[in-house]
Amino acid sequence: MKKFLIAGLGNPGARYAKTRHNAGIDFIEELSKKWNLKFEEIKSVKSKVSIHKLDKVDVYLLIPDVFMNNSGKALKPALKKYNLNIKDVLIIHDDLDLPSGTCKLKKYGGDGGHNGLKSIIENFEGNKDFLRMRIGIGHPGDSKKVNDYVVKKGTKKEIQERKKAILSGIEIIEDVILSNWEKAVNKLHSK
Repeated sequence: MKKFLIAGLGNPGARYAKTRHNAGIDFIEELSKKWNLKFEEIKSVKSKVSIHKLDKVDVYLLIPDVFMNNSGKALKPALKKYNLNIKDVLIIHDDLDLPSGTCKLKKYGGDGGHNGLKSIIENFEGNKDFLRMRIGIGHPGDSKKVNDYVVKKGTKKEIQERKKAILSGIEIIEDVILSNWEKAVNKLHSK
């Protein structure tokens, strides 16, 4: 039985719900509605977890209960507990370098200055061989404003753009899970 894990990064708690930084969590919540899933809190992996069967793949959806900058502390025990290979992991996260409303796939690579990715890479002793889905949130234009910017919801227009980006990602998620990476990239990046 093949296994695949999708983790949506963000910060826990009502204060951060639906903010730019929580685009990853918003994606997981939207996907769980589509698949009609419920989450269970699993303390050993510091996350809310749901499992979905897609063809012959067990798909684990993960919402870490740790803050963004500690994301690796949830991912590392999850991979161990569910006996997953890091290459079968998709991390969904916000991205300041992409315009608001953009959704892009990326295979492997560095952390790009993203503290959630930095934590994951550190917890996997430098291993960067996981997949990423980047949800664009735009940039405030001044690096000093970033910390405040990411924990805000944004304008109505931005919220709609994020929702559109998330729905674009959901359209191709099954291709990603079923190892049709090129097909998923072509579909998503040609929008």
